[in-house]
Amino acid sequence: MTPLYPQLMGLSAQQHAVITKVQLAAANVSAAQLRRLVGLGVLVRLLDGTYRFTGAPLDPLARCVAACARPNGLVVAGPTAGTLWQLRRLPKLDKVCVIAPPASNPSCVPWLQPYRTGTLLPEHVIHRPDGIRVTNPARTALDLTRWLTQPDLRSVIDQVVADRLASIDDLYTVAAPLDTRGRPWVRRFIRVLDARPGGGAPESHWESRVVAALIARGIPVTPQRWLDLPNFGRIRLDASVDAVQWGVEIDGHPEHFTERGAARDRERDLAADAYGWRVNRVATLSLQRSFDASIDLLEQAYRRRLRDHIAMRGDEP
Repeated sequence: MTPLYPQLMGLSAQQHAVITKVQLAAANVSAAQLRRLVGLGVLVRLLDGTYRFTGAPLDPLARCVAACARPNGLVVAGPTAGTLWQLRRLPKLDKVCVIAPPASNPSCVPWLQPYRTGTLLPEHVIHRPDGIRVTNPARTALDLTRWLTQPDLRSVIDQVVADRLASIDDLYTVAAPLDTRGRPWVRRFIRVLDARPGGGAPESHWESRVVAALIARGIPVTPQRWLDLPNFGRIRLDASVDAVQWGVEIDGHPEHFTERGAARDRERDLAADAYGWRVNRVATLSLQRSFDASIDLLEQAYRRRLRDHIAMRGDEP
């Protein structure tokens, strides 16, 4: 048996310590040898047709490999796929969520949560080299509609676009075939897409929430506005209203709260002011403590800026 180990270990190393029965057979491991490996505690059954080397931890990735090795054609989806794509605002689940074909019976193990559908197109699936099949970012974002609140869903969509995992066109395209009467959650996803402002995508959860909240109050902000400031350089505002030259910065990175970072922010805001722009800042700590009150203050700042801009230009409101 010893000569078999290096080959088996090489196969399992790429697959998070999981090996399939098909791969064992391809490595010339007989049924009797497999029983002996299990009896010696070298391997332990994970699902029908898949085994795990006992010296390695049983983590979610190993379970994903085992699920995808099933003959049912399972695909990792939902919050589990969101974790693989490193998306934010995901619910904490102990189960591996998968999409299964209609009328299939993937497994009865408690850690596997299947959702059956026949509307998973081949182009919606990514085949990873570690043996995991996972929905692509656009389909993952769509499926997460069933788990997330509207603000969190909007935040995930913004992250997918900002990180260039998928474009807005990709998101509309993946939703279109599923937009039927029996799937109101798909319609909700499309409404969130329709409500997004133009411009770039907010890069953080709090940027996404602030932009949406300001738009809901009738303030026509657009995210990710670049400005070239004389004697300073190129800066990017988290949100802005160009018509009144008003910008918003959402300060969450610890650098903003250091002496050096705060001085840099003051210098930058002064340069913007000299160029005719007013920039107001809000800290994520304030947003976490009292979101609505923080938005109230930003709205008041915008209304003042609007009045000042009208008075300066001599325009009628």
